[in-house]
Amino acid sequence: MKKKIIITLLAALPFTALAQQQYTVKGTINNVKLPATVQLAYQDKGKTNFDSAKVQNDGKFLISGNVTNPMKAFLMLAQNGEKINSKPSPDQVAIYLENGTIEVNTPDSLFRAKIGGTQLNKDQQELITLLAPFKKTEAQLNADMKKLQGKPEQQQQLTEVYQSMAMAKLQMQIGFIEKHPNSLVSLNTLRAAVSPDQYLEKASALFNSLSTELKESTFGKGYAKKLEEAKGLTIGSIAPDFTLKNSKDQDISLNSFKGKYVLIDFWASWCGPCRRENPNLIKAYEKFKGKNFTILGVALERGENAKKLWMDAIAKDGLTWEQGAGWETNVATLFRVNSLPANFLLDPTGKIIAKDLRGIELENKLSSIL
Repeated sequence: MKKKIIITLLAALPFTALAQQQYTVKGTINNVKLPATVQLAYQDKGKTNFDSAKVQNDGKFLISGNVTNPMKAFLMLAQNGEKINSKPSPDQVAIYLENGTIEVNTPDSLFRAKIGGTQLNKDQQELITLLAPFKKTEAQLNADMKKLQGKPEQQQQLTEVYQSMAMAKLQMQIGFIEKHPNSLVSLNTLRAAVSPDQYLEKASALFNSLSTELKESTFGKGYAKKLEEAKGLTIGSIAPDFTLKNSKDQDISLNSFKGKYVLIDFWASWCGPCRRENPNLIKAYEKFKGKNFTILGVALERGENAKKLWMDAIAKDGLTWEQGAGWETNVATLFRVNSLPANFLLDPTGKIIAKDLRGIELENKLSSIL
């Protein structure tokens, strides 16, 4: 099962169509607990490969090989006789396989490794260093959130801190991409961090700033396709119609809401941020429902008890607007919703005039137009 997870991660990694690469991974692990093994996992020609080497008594190891193109890989470590992936979170570091000698040095764990030796790995280490403070903060916020179970107000405050941190991290990643337009690390970062659906203008600008070689790579072309698809849901475009079953198993269509300002709200009972956002939606709905505004909830539930979970959440949160069951339809795909909560504000003609309004943003937007 754990190897399947690694294979899935590797399948998403981009590569460029360049000449064959001869790489050597040379490392030193100080204070290593023997016996220890390192394993290199990478995907080449559609096949996932695993190359291993024993760590010597002095903590040194060496792995050499060939790949068809420069590519991202994962180097994993097992110490004290344990097996690779024997723990929920493998001790690993991401490196780039390319011509030359890749250097990996650590005082004890690959989590704390410094990489370099080749240009892509120098770029990767620069990015790791830039994001290290955010990684530490994110871990602490996640731990704090668990301690606040059953305290929604405090969780909401922590969520706002998390969102602020995430935006600062995104700005750091954007700055890295702008600084390294010729690096495969930038294309990886762009694909992972900058969603065309959420940040179309910025995503387009960053992609266009990349080298021709990166843009014409297989995954560069894939990202370009996402950019084109996202243009169909930009502010100013007409939202695609869909039909759902409401809580009474009656058909409701988006087109039936034309003539009103409508907020399409994608949510789910299991989505904590969605549930914490519901009081803001209720406040906006009560304030503007008499001014040609309404909300259409689209629930994306999971499991056999999807409808019961949906109905219970509606009742508990006091949601009084129309709701549709989106879990058995392609409506989320149609709107390219890949995270929750998500929303789209439409004008009476069905045109998208705003996206992903949170907290007071929705109320402010409605106040400006109603």
